[in-house]
Amino acid sequence: MLGFDAMHFSKRSLLAAACTAALTASTGHALSQAASEVTLGELSVVGAAGNGSGADGALGPERASGPVRGFTAKRSATGTKTDTPLIATPQAISVVTADQIRATGAQTPSEALRYTAGVQVERFGGDPRFDWIKVRGFDVPEYLDGLQLPKGTYAWSRYEPYGIERLEVLKGPASVLYGQSPPGGLVNFVSKKPLDVPYHEVLVQGGSYGRAVGAFDVTGPVDPDKRVLYRVVGLGRLSDTIVDTVNDDRAFIAPSVTFRPDAATQVTVLGYYIKDDTKSLQFLPSQGTLTPNPNGRIRRSLFLGEPGYDAYRREQFGIGYEFEHRFDEALTFRQNLRYSGVNADLPVVRGFGFPTAGGVVTDYRNVTRRAVRFDDNVNAFTMDNQLVLNAATGPLAHTFLFGLDVRTFDIGFATRNGTFASLDVFNPIYRGVTALPPITARVRQNLEQVGVYAQDQIRFDRWVLMLSGRHDTVTSTTLQQVAGTRIDQTDRAFTYRTGLLYEFEAGVSPYVSYSTLFQPATGTGYNGIVPPTALGAGSTPFRPTTGDQIEGGLKYQPPGTASLFTLAGFSIDQQNVLVPTTLGFQAQVGGVRAEGFEAEAKVTAFEGFDVVAAYSYLDARISQTGTGPTAPRVGARLPVTPYNQAALFGTYTFQDGPLIGLTVGGGVRFFGDHFGDLANTIRIPSYTLFDAVVRYDLVKLDPAWVGATFAINATNLLDKVYVGTCDTLGSCYYGNPRTILATLSYRW
Repeated sequence: MLGFDAMHFSKRSLLAAACTAALTASTGHALSQAASEVTLGELSVVGAAGNGSGADGALGPERASGPVRGFTAKRSATGTKTDTPLIATPQAISVVTADQIRATGAQTPSEALRYTAGVQVERFGGDPRFDWIKVRGFDVPEYLDGLQLPKGTYAWSRYEPYGIERLEVLKGPASVLYGQSPPGGLVNFVSKKPLDVPYHEVLVQGGSYGRAVGAFDVTGPVDPDKRVLYRVVGLGRLSDTIVDTVNDDRAFIAPSVTFRPDAATQVTVLGYYIKDDTKSLQFLPSQGTLTPNPNGRIRRSLFLGEPGYDAYRREQFGIGYEFEHRFDEALTFRQNLRYSGVNADLPVVRGFGFPTAGGVVTDYRNVTRRAVRFDDNVNAFTMDNQLVLNAATGPLAHTFLFGLDVRTFDIGFATRNGTFASLDVFNPIYRGVTALPPITARVRQNLEQVGVYAQDQIRFDRWVLMLSGRHDTVTSTTLQQVAGTRIDQTDRAFTYRTGLLYEFEAGVSPYVSYSTLFQPATGTGYNGIVPPTALGAGSTPFRPTTGDQIEGGLKYQPPGTASLFTLAGFSIDQQNVLVPTTLGFQAQVGGVRAEGFEAEAKVTAFEGFDVVAAYSYLDARISQTGTGPTAPRVGARLPVTPYNQAALFGTYTFQDGPLIGLTVGGGVRFFGDHFGDLANTIRIPSYTLFDAVVRYDLVKLDPAWVGATFAINATNLLDKVYVGTCDTLGSCYYGNPRTILATLSYRW
């Protein structure tokens, strides 16, 4: 059973919904995200969803919500909410295409982003539950088709990479278009949608740790006139992991249907359901992982929990639509809506390091443990209404965007916390949990955001000027049901962005931009690990986080090629920042400054040769600090933010000769040394990992096997043992081991 609570809507939400419903009714039409519109970069009409683009992007023009052939996307809507060439967008955006995901063998969103500049992933190693994605040093929210995915305390959404056409990273503040948002940006999944040409794929996969995967993707028109299109994407996985007793099982299904009653109107109904069955990551002590232990190294396969108790069971769902009507070539209205939820059950016996006396470890074998259980659920209603107008005023060409969006999150969270027997990490003997620990916290939180925004993309000759502004009202209520307290907050903010870009005829586009951000800081400061009394009396609500970014860069797209080179430098200032403390809850410090630059290249140098390269330098530090014994010092570096990151991945497909149809490739990833804690006392060494891929088109063996391919992917090829990071509480996490996967797929 899903067990989701009913969604609660305020008067403001209902009013906004009623207004947009009335507007929709007056037009008599339905809309979808993939709008046909005049774009700034080329001033050409781009077809809507189902315009004939095949699943590999070989047919029809590329569009922002559609498939891409190869590693290099040329268009995106994530940064502007309009279908705009990347070369004409004055902000850094990275796009990971489905072809790149397939080539690298990525199984999770984190793995898909391994070769993306300015992005930190897998900092807790092989956590089978969550994606811990940081951009420019800050945790970022995840969106699906432009609408935020729900996220609670432990009920996090984790979308399936097989169900997307592309994964896009908007770098820098995104509040002006998306509302409350952190300074690093956001990640947007662009889902697979119905096509008006038939396409089918089935695949089976097997590999390390007993991994077995089956998946399918079928789409096409239902009727001869192609007024009704369908698509169903599904995946099932059974797998163990390197950690004893920890599995990684998943079921995923995503059906969608597009209706096109006339040439100007279209509605796509989309849904998804995901069920995960796994366990928590292992909170290993630093002695024996990061630093020496007199008893030896703690093995990567050690399970610190209890086999009959530990679990992480999650259900995710979403149902909604994308609705579009073009009144004429100049005016388009869209409405995107989704109701979604996540339900998570997390019982875990977790380690808290070796026992100490006076700060000195007294026992290097037996880890102190606690039995906890987190029951977490979050329901979300999101709606985004957009009116796009293309117009000209003298020599100026405008793309106006006017929007109203509503977002409501309803979160329920309960914590159980109790003592439990220690475990000998070198000779573990499991005891079993015979009784549930007592409830220590029960929180109910409701958050609602209503925002209105406007944007003008102005073109004059080769100049592009972007002006954007937004006003948000965010209300939240937090009920501490055990303590019997209630906190009500209302925050309002105006954010804006401006950018200027010049497109040289040679394909070079220098740009500069400035943007502001706004993020209400809701929560209780209590994560269920320490007693609530550690907060002290008279706790007050956190102040909203604010900040800004200035960015300058250069984009280069050689004319007539499928290559894109980008370079961006930035400086981000953030105020009223929430950070973890040594007491296990969050504190609000004065400010953070993050400065750095990023270089990224997506290159198709010649037929069959594809390369992605990325480098980033980041210096993120506390610039102002708060008060109290746990306040970080000014100048302290943010955790898990190395100065240097670099990655390179390439493939080559032989075009003739005896090796025709064979693809070979490989990659290298470097992650620099960094600190695991805000006090900068836990230094994590740098590491370098190698990947490899071999793929063969089986039609070269027999013409009857057209559409069939066989691939082998290996990540961490040399099986390097390394620590991904350690945290403020002293727990450390091994990085992912060598993993080898074999995939047989058939397309027709």
